[in-house]
Amino acid sequence: MTHSAKSLIVIGGGIVGLTLAVASTVRGYQVTVVTCDTDEHTASGVAAGMVAPALEALNDADPAESFRRLRLAQACWHDSALRPSSTGFGPAPVDLALPVLTSAPTWFVWPESGTESSGDRLRALGAELAAMTAVEQRQTGLAPGMAGVRVFGDWVMPSLWMLKTLRDLMTGAGGRVVAGQIQGLDAKSVRLRDGGWLRADQVVVTAGYGSHDLRRQVPCLKALAPIRGVLLDLPPQGWIGVIRSSSGYLASLSAGARFGATMESGRDDLRIEPDVVEALKARAHVLFPHLDLDAARPLVALRASSPDTWPMIGRDTESGVYVATAMRRNGYIFAPLAASLILEMLAGETPAEAQLYDPNRF
Repeated sequence: MTHSAKSLIVIGGGIVGLTLAVASTVRGYQVTVVTCDTDEHTASGVAAGMVAPALEALNDADPAESFRRLRLAQACWHDSALRPSSTGFGPAPVDLALPVLTSAPTWFVWPESGTESSGDRLRALGAELAAMTAVEQRQTGLAPGMAGVRVFGDWVMPSLWMLKTLRDLMTGAGGRVVAGQIQGLDAKSVRLRDGGWLRADQVVVTAGYGSHDLRRQVPCLKALAPIRGVLLDLPPQGWIGVIRSSSGYLASLSAGARFGATMESGRDDLRIEPDVVEALKARAHVLFPHLDLDAARPLVALRASSPDTWPMIGRDTESGVYVATAMRRNGYIFAPLAASLILEMLAGETPAEAQLYDPNRF
C-alpha cells in the first residue's frame, strides 16, 4: 500500500486511538499519540471491554441492520489489513486479543416467569445460541428463577490490559506518547497548552467525547453529544465471562469484575451521586444475590454519540482533520474498523463504508 502521509498525530489514547496507532505504526508511519489521561481515566479504561454485536443490536430500532454493521466491524479484528506486513514490527492487536476475546463466554439472562423473548429475537438475528446450564448458573452466582442462553460470537477483553498492550506495542515499534492538553490544531499540526507544537503529515482526532472540545477547529465535532456512564468496579469473582440482562451486566475477568452501566444522555459531568450507585447495587443484587458489593468502587466516564447513534469516521471537510469518534459504548467493536477506514482514506482510497460513517453527514 502506498500513501502520501508518512507521519500521524493521533489525539486520544483510548481503544480507538491506540488501535489506529498500532495499525499505522506497523505500516511505517511515524506516530505520535497525544493524551491528557491515564488509561484508568479514559472511557476505554473504565469500560468493561465488551465486543458484543448481537446483544448490542438486540434493542436497537433496526436490530438486523445494527447486527449487520456491528458484526462487520467486529470482523475487522480478524482482517489481514490490521496485521503487520512481512517487514512489520510485531503482531498487530488482533493477534494479541483473539485468545482472550474468544475464550470468555457471554450469556443473556431473563426471569423464567417473565414474558422475555430475547432468545427468539437473538435467533432471528442469526446469533448462535446454547441454553445456559444449571452448572453455569451456580458457578456464576446467578439468582434462582433465571433462564438464559450463551451467545456465541460475542466477546470481552480486559480493557486496561488491552490498552497497555497496544501502547507498549506501538512505542516498541518507534511510536511515542505525549502527555498534554490541546490548545489548538489543524490538519497538520497541534499546539499544546504548555506552548509546544507537534507537526505531522496528518492529524486524527480519536478522543471520544473529549473530541467535542475541538469543535471550533473541527466543525463536524459539534454534532457530538455526551452519554454519561457509571459502573461498579469489583474484585475478581472466580469465573470468566459476561452475564447480561435488560437491567445490567456483570463482566468477570481474572483481574476483576465490572457491573453496569448507566446510559445518561446529555450528562457531561463526572459527578458520582450516591443514589446512582445505590441503584446500581440494587440491580446487581437482584441478579446476583450473593455478590459482595461492600468493596464496589464506582467509576464514571463519558461516551460520545452522534445524532443517528453511529460512529463518525473520516475527514472533516472544513478543517481537513480526520476524526474517529462517536462510538457510544462500542469503541471496542469499532476500533479496528475505524483504523482500517482511516488508513484506506489516507492512502487515497474510498472505502465502501465511507458514506455510512461520514462525519460531515449532520
